[in-house]
Amino acid sequence: MPVATAAGLAVVIGAAALWHRHSLLPRRFGVVAEGRLYRCGEITPRQLAYVARRYGLRTVLSLLDPAAPESVAERRAAEELGLRWINVRLPGNGASTPEQRQRIKAVLLAPDAGPTLVHCAAGVNRTGLAVGLYRIHSQGWTVAEVLAEMRAYGFEDLARHQDLREALQAEAVLAEAGSQPASQQTQP
Repeated sequence: MPVATAAGLAVVIGAAALWHRHSLLPRRFGVVAEGRLYRCGEITPRQLAYVARRYGLRTVLSLLDPAAPESVAERRAAEELGLRWINVRLPGNGASTPEQRQRIKAVLLAPDAGPTLVHCAAGVNRTGLAVGLYRIHSQGWTVAEVLAEMRAYGFEDLARHQDLREALQAEAVLAEAGSQPASQQTQP
């Protein structure tokens, strides 16, 4: 085989292998805290199997409509893989209630959650909110730091995201109040 043909074939095979590897990762996949928390957009059963095996997942937190066909397939795949599948449905703009945020925090901050994957459809607004809750309450991040990370994942920070920004602010206040000694906390 001529050298030029062999080199060309090697490039094609290398590109195919790279494409195959990346097709196993869902859109906007990221490591939030190695061995603890991962994030992404919508995930297929095949991608979930790969990510679960690669990162040792034990829990999946979906922020999508649990009745959607994609969610039903994902839940079934998670169960077949022995993963705990939890759903907290949020609207696409990342708006949330205090109760929804409490449920998300209960999953992401639980010491026994094990490696967890949190995701929504695009991996931007809802996932950004969930990761922001983790960053604020577990790692002491500021809202500005959370929003900067969200922008790096495609967050557009538009007027329709006001509820999301206000939720992060409220969580930062809660985190700050929780980090003070009880004698310094303001009583309602």
